[in-house]
Amino acid sequence: MLRLKTLEERLRDMTPTTAEGVVTSLREEAVSRCMEDGQFFLRFVRTRDEADPANPVKPFPVDKEYVLALWDVFATRQRVVVAKSRQMMVSWVACVFCVWWARFRPNQYVVWQTQREEDAFKMVSTAGGDKDAGYLGRMQFIERHLPSWLQQPVRQSEGRLSYRNGSAIEAVAGGANQVRGKVASVIIEDEFAHQSESRGVYQAVAPLIQKATKFIAISTPNGMDNVFAKLYHGLREEAGQ
Repeated sequence: MLRLKTLEERLRDMTPTTAEGVVTSLREEAVSRCMEDGQFFLRFVRTRDEADPANPVKPFPVDKEYVLALWDVFATRQRVVVAKSRQMMVSWVACVFCVWWARFRPNQYVVWQTQREEDAFKMVSTAGGDKDAGYLGRMQFIERHLPSWLQQPVRQSEGRLSYRNGSAIEAVAGGANQVRGKVASVIIEDEFAHQSESRGVYQAVAPLIQKATKFIAISTPNGMDNVFAKLYHGLREEAGQ
């Protein structure tokens, strides 16, 4: 707070033109750092808490060590399998990761898959949110609530966000045919243990994982007879098995 106050005092002592130049330089430096450091980007992200009607928009909880540790895993590992429980914000971390990856890397294709199409849309982008009214998909919400100096034009449609750098995030329903033939940079499998075609999905994306695609599977547990459980416990689950 002291350093911020000192900066504010210094800005007041400057001419408007000089102060504007300083602020612009600081913002450009912050954008550059956000591009390189996802944890720094998290500081500017807001989340939505529907269970708290009095205060639904909240800063991202960067004070939680497990959140930062999870981010590091997403950023540094190619294949990640996370068993989650409710209210741990694992899905929110994954949503921010998708936004960060797409907006700061050109020509990337990020796929978010979950069992039901409508649930996938709610994670990425909803049709109503595109009109500045109605319920926003989580990634829409993240983009909409960034500071104005960090925002950028994003083309929004139901289940899809498209960026000026050629990158896109797309929501798809469960099923192997929904991902077969898609050459994705990042694939998020949400509630993977509850996807009825998880084995077929994994077989479809396995060649991409072997090539370089980042694969992140997150889910609440659903017994042991599913691909997610095998991957989480380190059991062999390869294409064709």
